[in-house]
Amino acid sequence: MSEFLIKDEDLASLKGKVVVLTGGSSGIGLATVKLLLSLGALVVSGDIQPPATNASAETPGLQYVQTNVTSWPDLANLFKKAKEQHGRIDHVFANAGIGPRANYLELETDANGELKEPSAEVLDVNLKSVVNTASLGVHYLKQQPEGGSIVLMGSSTGLQPLRAPDYSTAKHGVLGFGRGYARLLEVAGLPIRINTLMPSWTTTNVLPHMDDLMKGAAHEAQSTLVVARAVASMMTDSSRHANVIYVSDGKYSEIEKSVLWPAYEKIKGEGNPSDDEVLRRILALG
Repeated sequence: MSEFLIKDEDLASLKGKVVVLTGGSSGIGLATVKLLLSLGALVVSGDIQPPATNASAETPGLQYVQTNVTSWPDLANLFKKAKEQHGRIDHVFANAGIGPRANYLELETDANGELKEPSAEVLDVNLKSVVNTASLGVHYLKQQPEGGSIVLMGSSTGLQPLRAPDYSTAKHGVLGFGRGYARLLEVAGLPIRINTLMPSWTTTNVLPHMDDLMKGAAHEAQSTLVVARAVASMMTDSSRHANVIYVSDGKYSEIEKSVLWPAYEKIKGEGNPSDDEVLRRILALG
């Protein structure tokens, strides 16, 4: 894997930049808000809950917009408010997420005894809202000649089997969306960079009482600041596009170009076209 370091001076260019993010009132989102504000960025945070008292809505540089990320009108309003307030948007962090919800082994029944559909809440929040946030981001960023950047919140659980299929499915989806959207942006010739983060266990509220659970599991989760620094780095490093960044134990590794794509190339075999190349040929037929 291609491991890299993030230095404080690498993040200085965020001063004065306008960042829109979701899920900024807790966990990795809150840590990112605090870091961005400390670097002099202007932050517009969309969350269903208001920010914590130590990063309140009255904090200089922070604009809080109550946002249910599963609602398209709410997300659209978040971006609209940011553009009205600052006149531009430089970076977007599609971050909002929740923990596992669905039980695919024991279906529940309603008041009439009829089987209920498994919960799709995690898919709506962790995948659909990420797709919608990124799509809105591109809509606004492409209006500027210099474009901007988008960071997607994935998870290392999108790289492996996980006994929480709804969560794992959403994170696999974020990985696939980020890889595909990056290619689409390239083909369209838009000056927009997009990168996907895949952090391992991090001290958030995705699971209740996370600290106690980690102690019981004899595993030390990384701090939210570690991931927040990766978010800021993806925004400032203009060389980063179509990267997948694995964050674990405080270390950062790019795995798209060093692991995922080389593995696919080996599987498909030398001389065989990729599925994307075949699709390009089909679309070229008009």
